[in-house]
Amino acid sequence: SRLEPEPSTVSKSPLSTEKSSQNPLDDSEEKLSAEESKDKNLPDAQSNLGLWGDGKGEDELSPEEIQMFEQENQRLVGEMNNLFDEVRQIEGKVVEISRLQEIFTEKVLQQETDIDNIHQLVVGATENIKEGNEDIREAIKNNAGFRVWILFFLVMCSFSLLFLDWYDN
Repeated sequence: SRLEPEPSTVSKSPLSTEKSSQNPLDDSEEKLSAEESKDKNLPDAQSNLGLWGDGKGEDELSPEEIQMFEQENQRLVGEMNNLFDEVRQIEGKVVEISRLQEIFTEKVLQQETDIDNIHQLVVGATENIKEGNEDIREAIKNNAGFRVWILFFLVMCSFSLLFLDWYDN
């Protein structure tokens, strides 16, 4: 029963303050109806107090306690609003992280195809280098064979000249 708000505090909602600023006669009628409902609820609250204890003075809320509970309620509402804002911010960050992770995954897959292409190019380049080295060896061999033939030709020509010189004498 202590935590149950009084009907007058319930009627003082933001909507009722807007109405009171619009029409002062309606405000006085609302105050009268709030006091009547407060008086009606008071015996009900006192009968409920009998279930919990016999002390009637202890269970009634003083205006200071009501104000204290209202302040605590406002503080708790403020904390809940702050927590709600923090949750919204965290939710936004999680969505952003998810989006960045999708982009990261996309880039990794793109890099995978690029790496495969580079691998194929490197394998092709290695094969070309091997073929080039074999062609160079073959050219060196052919060049050496050509030199041998020229040397053989010059030696034969020299022997031919010596033979002709000897035969002529």
